[in-house]
Amino acid sequence: MLHLKRIDNMDILTHDVGRLVDFYHGVLGLGFHLPYEPEEQWAALDLGNLTLYLFASETGEHVPRRTEINADNAPGLDSFAFEVDDLDLAHAELDGRVEWVTGKEIVWTHPSGVRYRYRPFYDPDGNMLYITEPHRDITEPHRADA
Repeated sequence: MLHLKRIDNMDILTHDVGRLVDFYHGVLGLGFHLPYEPEEQWAALDLGNLTLYLFASETGEHVPRRTEINADNAPGLDSFAFEVDDLDLAHAELDGRVEWVTGKEIVWTHPSGVRYRYRPFYDPDGNMLYITEPHRDITEPHRADA
């Protein structure tokens, strides 16, 4: 029987590996999983529970930018999200360093009471990422301003 474990790695193809290294390592502060050698045209960044590989691609155009409204986007891989302890603090640290998809945070609440506060942004290639502050404990009180 197939027994899948954790996600080991994911890849982003780009026309400019160095630009994405500057963003993911320099702006977002992700460490390298393997030593980065720019002349090799790839990088491996440590996301904690998986490795993000950046590989050079020399063909084609990037797919159109996605939006935070799922129903408005074509099928395919949409985004990935980084969990943060404090969305407001993370937003303040990234403001002016990233391009935000929307002008404000988004709050989503499941009928069970599980709630997420999040904010989407783009990397330099137009891939959509999120910072998200999950509230998974259904007994946790809701913030008055959410």
